[in-house]
Amino acid sequence: MAQTIWTRAATAILAALNAEGSPATAYRTRFEAVEASETAFNLFATDIDCKYDDCANDSVKIDQPLTLRIYVDATNEVDLVADPLVLWAWKQIRLDPTLGQLVSDVYIDNIKIGYMDKSASDQICVDITVRVEVEVDRNDPSINKTYLS
Repeated sequence: MAQTIWTRAATAILAALNAEGSPATAYRTRFEAVEASETAFNLFATDIDCKYDDCANDSVKIDQPLTLRIYVDATNEVDLVADPLVLWAWKQIRLDPTLGQLVSDVYIDNIKIGYMDKSASDQICVDITVRVEVEVDRNDPSINKTYLS
């Protein structure tokens, strides 16, 4: 079954995050599905910007921000506890910025640290905005116009 290029890109990002040596499991879900004490990555789509200017009449440029939420249980020094996961995610995402010639670029755009739950320990989250850029067919977003595949 055909999938949009951006759905395939999210799948490739998850595979990179779950590569051998990963400090946590990466899920494709909303944050409610992750246990309160679990250290995890959680990737979910936010919105997709379709740009019709500056491209051929048969294509559209896609700029998709994905949220990669990192969950860590910590009582203090939360930035130090989350840092190895941020570092892993950054390196894995940039290991192949075209995701095997699936997209024109994938990169980190923004990082925010916040709290999910304040209790005996603090469930913190780090939201990383991962941007996916690609050009797709205007009539069929499963056709990649960036690499003509």
